[in-house]
Amino acid sequence: MKKIIKRVCAVLIALVVILLAGATAVAIPLSNNYASMISMALGQSAVKTEGGSNPTYYESAYSTEEDMAKHAEEMCQELEREGMVLLINENQTLPLKQEAKISLMGQNSVDLVYGGAGAGSVDTSKAGTMKEAMESAGFEVNQTLWDFYDTGAGSAYRKEVPSVTGQGNLAAHEVPQSEYTDEVLKSLEEYNDAAIVVIGRGGSESMDLPAEYLEFTKEELDLIRLSRENFDKVVLVLNITNPMNLSALEEYEIDACLWVGALGQRGVYAIGEALNGTVNPSGRLVDTYAYEPGLAPAAVNFGDYTIVNSQVKAGNKYMVYAEGIYVGYRYYETRYEDVVLGNEDAANYDYQSQVQFPFGYGLSYTEFAWSDYKVTENADDFTVSVTVENTGDAAGKETVQVYLQSPYTKYDRENEIEKASVELAGFAKTGLLEPGEKETVAINVPKEALKVYDRKGYGTYILEKGEYFLAAGKNAHDALNHILSAKGKTEAEGMTEEGDKAMAYAYTQKKTDSDTYALSAETGEKIQNQMEDVDICNYDEDFAYLSRSDWSGTWPEVYGGGKLEASEELLKALELPEVKEDGNAQMPEFEAVTNETGELKLADMIGADFEDKRWDDLLNQISKKELYDLVRHGGYGTYAVSSIGLPGTIHKDGPAGISSTLAGGNLSCMAYPPEVVVASTWNAELVEAFGRLVGEDSLSSGVSVWYAPAMNIHRTARSGRNFEYYSEDGFLSGKMGAAEVAGFQSMGGIVTIKHFALNDQETNRIGGAIFSNEQAAREIYLKPFELAITEGNANGIMSSMNRVGARWMGAHEGVMTNIVRNEWDFQGFVITDQTSFPNFDYCDIRAGLAAGNDMWLNTANNMWALKEEELTAEVMQNVRQAAHRFLYVAANSNAMNGVDRDTKVMNVKAGWQKLIPPLVIVMALIFIGGMYAAYCLWGTKKHLRRKQERKDRRNHSAMYR
Repeated sequence: MKKIIKRVCAVLIALVVILLAGATAVAIPLSNNYASMISMALGQSAVKTEGGSNPTYYESAYSTEEDMAKHAEEMCQELEREGMVLLINENQTLPLKQEAKISLMGQNSVDLVYGGAGAGSVDTSKAGTMKEAMESAGFEVNQTLWDFYDTGAGSAYRKEVPSVTGQGNLAAHEVPQSEYTDEVLKSLEEYNDAAIVVIGRGGSESMDLPAEYLEFTKEELDLIRLSRENFDKVVLVLNITNPMNLSALEEYEIDACLWVGALGQRGVYAIGEALNGTVNPSGRLVDTYAYEPGLAPAAVNFGDYTIVNSQVKAGNKYMVYAEGIYVGYRYYETRYEDVVLGNEDAANYDYQSQVQFPFGYGLSYTEFAWSDYKVTENADDFTVSVTVENTGDAAGKETVQVYLQSPYTKYDRENEIEKASVELAGFAKTGLLEPGEKETVAINVPKEALKVYDRKGYGTYILEKGEYFLAAGKNAHDALNHILSAKGKTEAEGMTEEGDKAMAYAYTQKKTDSDTYALSAETGEKIQNQMEDVDICNYDEDFAYLSRSDWSGTWPEVYGGGKLEASEELLKALELPEVKEDGNAQMPEFEAVTNETGELKLADMIGADFEDKRWDDLLNQISKKELYDLVRHGGYGTYAVSSIGLPGTIHKDGPAGISSTLAGGNLSCMAYPPEVVVASTWNAELVEAFGRLVGEDSLSSGVSVWYAPAMNIHRTARSGRNFEYYSEDGFLSGKMGAAEVAGFQSMGGIVTIKHFALNDQETNRIGGAIFSNEQAAREIYLKPFELAITEGNANGIMSSMNRVGARWMGAHEGVMTNIVRNEWDFQGFVITDQTSFPNFDYCDIRAGLAAGNDMWLNTANNMWALKEEELTAEVMQNVRQAAHRFLYVAANSNAMNGVDRDTKVMNVKAGWQKLIPPLVIVMALIFIGGMYAAYCLWGTKKHLRRKQERKDRRNHSAMYR
């Protein structure tokens, strides 16, 4: 028996040490392969600097970290104050009286949506609670009810949120009525000044929203019913980031409703301020809230669609934007006008049964009167002005929105040009107006806004002859009604309400201009079609996009039934592109000092023009390995380049800011409300100030490159990352993005505006082929990026994982170079989205470099490691150009703080890497010792015989002592 026990122990010891040895053998190569990612997560630097004068090129505006943190907290709340939207306020339910006794209803009241899952996540350990916010605002909160949700039986019904990779569920839960005890129900009687019902819906990276997620659950409706039965005042707080079916607001006669989006770390306190009247909500919706979001034309083609006969890796998924330009309000308002004008049968479309809250909608605790609407035509723009007066009893801010209507002509119908009835063309927010106070708001609308992209006729932008309108409105529908009134239409002809023709200005363009806007205003480059291969008509000549010329006849269907049998032409296009070399390229110089003054350092190039000839000399000094590693290994940071004094750069993800959830190490930065709330402020000055504060975090944390802002389009209500994108409207998205970019870059930060482009759903974002016509692409999906570059001077872009047409976005030269650089005059660098793993090998580095992608977000040493013979002269010339672009941006960033030409920069092992050699020795000793112990315990016959012989010899010797 003793022998068996020993042998069992021997086996166990052997297994343990073998497993430890195996784990070590696997872990060490993996850790070496992903060393940069591990260093980032641990907050350890692998770069060392010595010497120099330690200069500061970008300085904080704050004298202490505490002062900066205080301003960051205030900004977090201010974004929420100006971003929250008052949807309903019957009989002046809000604000509530001071010291009101309230009941916070619903599991969501203790489980708030602070951000989203994935890159937009928020460290909730630092976030305030709803109870704290209400008590801070002076309310008495029902403690019994709070405890029931927080730690009692109700705590079992938390919402479900998936991981960053999309694992898990996205589900809303609410406490069933059967769980409410008599004690809990009795407590409602004492705290009955108001029921504050909190409804929560978040979003997630890597997962789109199920259709049912945008509906109230049975338990939520039961909760609303319970509140309605027990309270005279029922206030819904919509802690949601995507538009959902809110018909229950009318069905249950909700007294007041406040949309707050997601809250960031401190935004919850603004809710209390709004409920008690300290703050007057001034946000406006950035999306159309339809009764049935799933009935929008864009929603027809959304989901998981497969190219059934494609064998191409990451090349068998697709999506067709069959709705063309008719996304969000562009559809709802245009079809409404066609009904009023008699161009569409009213039986086919009823606006009031479709749209609950229009784009740009929002109420206030006060009233505003508009007057003196004027439009002045200038040489290159129009100046739109209107006087806003606060005619109510509370101080508040008003948002003036200017919408453009272009003529829908015979030429348009013949050439498949689509025109929405209204397009946002400008906006401005007043200051805080006291009762009786007035402010005249002036908004400039460039004449360029009147152009349209003509993909079939002239193949460029044109300005058509005809009558245009500029109307000021409180929302898109309001502005359109003003235009319809100017056209002589009334409620008798189907208008939802009378407009004010005095708020609409008519402008006549006498002849079509096909020349002025056919050249880039930034570069003078000729503008022409660059995305014909992205148009599904390139592969299907019979396809028709949705057109207002025939709403019913062109209404979208699921293209290919979701199971497309692709043509041979499309299958061929999906394959990795062959990079052709003409053989004329010359191999660049490496490790050569060619400047007449001697060796250059990157610090010498601070402020130098991109075309400065010294860049060639600087690039000549870099070794071939350093140059290629800089480009291929840019995930979450770059290595130092010692030969030119480039310090390593640190990169972080997350449009909510450089938050501690994602920063790694011990960084502590503010997590702000997400971009859907930021855009809802309609306040570009505030957003620029927000960008500056994120820039302050960049300075204090040493994070130079921010993987943000994100600026894809809310194409449908179900996109998982709508929370971290601005709006359904490209113009509003671009204006907000430009302001945020300008603010962040003013502190020396580097942005990577993302995800460029047509990355408007999470499903199949890895390699999915997205098809759109060029008019829709340019006017909606590329527009945010265009404005962020031309107005915000963005210095970085992140290319998306998807294909545009059949080609991976980063390898599409027509967009990446011809549009972005040649038309928009972009002089920054482009980094890929995640490419650290083998499933991203369709993001080919040679094809991407040739097309204009400059850096790969790669943390793996074995990825994109081209063989020496593959690093041809043409490839290395492209690598050199890519490095030039990044170095130009880095030289003018806060990454150079502390570095001058005398500073020595070198790559070193991070602290954790120094522990690996002794760890290997320790593990080797454990293995040897463990195996020897197992060997001894097992006891072979030979070993036992020798052991017995030694024992006998000892006994024999003892007998003769």
